[in-house]
Amino acid sequence: MYKYILKLMNDELYEELEKKNLSVVEDNFGGESSFYVYTDERIGALFEKMNVDYKLEKLENTDWQSYWKKFLKPSMLTKDVSCYYDEKEKIPASHSIKLIPAMAFGTGTHPTTRLSAAFVRDSVSGRSFLDVGCGSGILSILAFVSGAKKIYSFDNDPAAVLNAKVNMQINSMSYKGLWCGDFHSLRENILFDIVCANIISSVLYEINQSLLEYAKSDIILSGIMKDEIDEFMNTFYFGDYKIDNLIYEENWAAMRLRK
Repeated sequence: MYKYILKLMNDELYEELEKKNLSVVEDNFGGESSFYVYTDERIGALFEKMNVDYKLEKLENTDWQSYWKKFLKPSMLTKDVSCYYDEKEKIPASHSIKLIPAMAFGTGTHPTTRLSAAFVRDSVSGRSFLDVGCGSGILSILAFVSGAKKIYSFDNDPAAVLNAKVNMQINSMSYKGLWCGDFHSLRENILFDIVCANIISSVLYEINQSLLEYAKSDIILSGIMKDEIDEFMNTFYFGDYKIDNLIYEENWAAMRLRK
């Protein structure tokens, strides 16, 4: 098992790693981000090709999932909702979400997750919610504790869906609205009050039309890098939607669209 340590990450590199079915674990504690990629393959040539500096460590007889779990710390997902992995480290808050870490994205520590969460917490009460590419299920669980009327979640990665199911169960949430698939799994005439997609911007472009077709009033978009926000706003098709709010954290941006 190899551990690649990077100080910088960009959208293009995320895409290339995603093609290889590799996850990126970000440690952004202490104000400085580091990115870890765990793999059985030697992929240094990829980083060199993209002019990305890296350090390489070889891990002997180590389960990589167990290895990176020790870096996860409890955190505040929103101003009043905490996220934790160990009962002993739980942060007191209005609501606390417990997660079982796995390969899926969405541990609550990444800026894109927190940006999405701010909009979900503020918008979802009494409304229907669709979590596109749900990963660990963290945003769906947040919608649940925030009083969403109905919650639907999907991801095209079976491992992510399994992890989301476990996380929903331990947070006393039903997983009846969870499935493995994509927008093609939905009926054409169904609408959701809020559609949320916390995915890299290249995928947001790919599902652009579907986001508009299935949203009734709000669309939450996250996973856009700060330095590409102008290009995104000029390229993404907004249809009848307007940007209601645009927020930033570190090198990332998220927006809420409303009719």
